[in-house]
Amino acid sequence: MAERGKLEPSDPVHPLVEKRSRLTSEWFYDFCAKYGVDDPDEATPEQTDEYDAGMDAIYARIREEYIAEMSQQND
Repeated sequence: MAERGKLEPSDPVHPLVEKRSRLTSEWFYDFCAKYGVDDPDEATPEQTDEYDAGMDAIYARIREEYIAEMSQQND
């Protein structure tokens, strides 16, 4: 049992999960700053489409990197 206020170690996080988190956070903040909103839900429908497309691109990139990593491990 951990001391009060201390966290127990958890399973390691895959580097691609960390990368996805960083990229989505950066995209979120860049998008909000670009359109002067606090949340993409406050943007116009066209702007929201841009936000969604950016998120889709990030997830596609991470998916491609994961597939490439898995194929290298299976070789």
